Amino acid sequence: AVVSTQSTGKKRINKTRKQETVPTSSLESSEITILSSNESDDILDTVSKNIDQPDADKFAVVHVKGNQFKASVNDVIQVDNLDLDPGTEIVLHRVLLVGSLNYTLIGRPVLPSSTVKVTAMVIERGRGPYLRVYNSGKHHTRQFFWGKTWHHMHFHETMTTMLRIRSIEVANTDLKESADG
Repeated sequence: AVVSTQSTGKKRINKTRKQETVPTSSLESSEITILSSNESDDILDTVSKNIDQPDADKFAVVHVKGNQFKASVNDVIQVDNLDLDPGTEIVLHRVLLVGSLNYTLIGRPVLPSSTVKVTAMVIERGRGPYLRVYNSGKHHTRQFFWGKTWHHMHFHETMTTMLRIRSIEVANTDLKESADG
């Protein structure tokens, strides 16, 4: 259990009830490097050159209906129910991260739509896994009893949609502007 917080770190009580100090950060000041504007411009130029090259190992982290998925081209992801017919082509706008062997672009929190375009196709809609939900409590107005506690169990399947990632396109048009702001 945490006892108190001070500038040196957090104090914890271990099993022998003695206090020990845990540092709040494991980074030393020598491990942090601050880049000058020239160095950051050089890095952005290098990333821009790598983006223009065709790369088969691109991946993206997309946000769909409250869940995040890491996907590459031709991957199939299972998302919660989308009211779309099979064969429909969609664009996933909430892209959190795009990467490759040579670069990684991280959004704060999302990459701009003008920089990244992830397209997907709806393959099929169906039922998800069969889930068992178990509830119990002390109120006597429920299903069945074991002693003084009621127990209720029900089952349900959620509707899901299967998406196939068709393409991940990265444009470096406003790469320096998005890095500044």
